[in-house]
Amino acid sequence: MNKKTMLSALVASLLIIGLANAEDKAAVAPAASTETTATTATAAAPAASSAAASIDTASLNEKLKPLFGSAADSINPTPVNGIYEAKFGTELVYVSADGRYFFSGDLIDGSTRTNLSEQSRTVERKAMLSKIEEKDAVIFKAKGEQKHLLTVFTDVDCGYCVKLHKEVPQLNEAGVSVRYLAYPRAGVGSESYKKIVNVWCADDKLDAMTKSKAGETIATKECENPVAKEFELGQKLGVNGTPALFTEDGTMIPGYRPADQLVKILDDMKTKVN
Repeated sequence: MNKKTMLSALVASLLIIGLANAEDKAAVAPAASTETTATTATAAAPAASSAAASIDTASLNEKLKPLFGSAADSINPTPVNGIYEAKFGTELVYVSADGRYFFSGDLIDGSTRTNLSEQSRTVERKAMLSKIEEKDAVIFKAKGEQKHLLTVFTDVDCGYCVKLHKEVPQLNEAGVSVRYLAYPRAGVGSESYKKIVNVWCADDKLDAMTKSKAGETIATKECENPVAKEFELGQKLGVNGTPALFTEDGTMIPGYRPADQLVKILDDMKTKVN
């Protein structure tokens, strides 16, 4: 079981336990609304120790290990006094300084309406995607100057992946390089997995990708390949369907988008950064 699955299962089980406990106490205490809970937390924040900034993250991580099966990749303070972000890949859990309380969900800055959790996930995705070697990808390079690099987790049996691939030439003409990574949705060892391995092992990967997505049967080949590793990477990045698109800064664009819309999204993002 990977960290993401374990984390989701743990949170789900704790929610069930919490609901059962809440039903037992319903006769003596009304359920708190989200607004009430938030107000209470805010009021309690000043009571947190000013020493929280110097928390022993190693000790906190030891307390989390029995719950999550492994140590967090990192533990960092949040803008909320006494609350820390524990990061397991792109999965986030927020935990109290003593490791007793934690919750799963997105942390929002109400004054700016900024999703701080998504910002953190984006930084982590960028770091993970930057480690991909060119030899492990199937890259349809931009014509002329490369303005954008779009990483796409793909499955050869996915209808919308086929639709997107037909628009790759248009993306290339607009200065977008499309970097394909393998994500056979049916899992490692499936028929889709075997088909995409054939693409990655082909002498001409670009031609094999195009033919495979056109429904043509390509030669069966075996070789040392990164397909299983990339499938695992996709899971860590939060991919749960294909195509899954990622920009250079780690922003995730789920699902198919027409080429002209993608180019506009990428241009707008670069303009905001600059």
